[in-house]
Amino acid sequence: MRFYLLLLTVSFFLASCEPTRRAAPFIPPGHELGETWEKASEYGYEDDVYVIPSYITYPLKGNRNFRNAIHEMYRTDVCKSQPRSATVQYVVGENGWILNVHKITALNDACLSEIEKRMKEFEFFPAEHNGEPVKMLMAYTFTKDRI
Repeated sequence: MRFYLLLLTVSFFLASCEPTRRAAPFIPPGHELGETWEKASEYGYEDDVYVIPSYITYPLKGNRNFRNAIHEMYRTDVCKSQPRSATVQYVVGENGWILNVHKITALNDACLSEIEKRMKEFEFFPAEHNGEPVKMLMAYTFTKDRI
């Protein structure tokens, strides 16, 4: 009897600790849930690209692995003559893969293509809005400094 009670307690604990695979967004002042990217059509996207969906996207292997891979790539010889830090925007599709990377900081094409190739190695949990998977715009700043 004690064994079954212990088993029941452990199973409830494990069920309550199970991740939901959904991350709620941070909503800055002056913005609202469901906001989309106004410039999406300028970049060739036909569907809405969300900035603040109901649930945001994040890497399957974890943000730390994603961050370390990008920082490591930015410190290679290909990006040697680039600024100390740089920012890119990227769009994660409904299937959880990065569709495109758009530079915000001026980067040469060789460096940008290597960064894009490294970023596209990562799969993401898709963003959701109203229960449907959607495209989401993300931005990331990386640096040559050690982290």
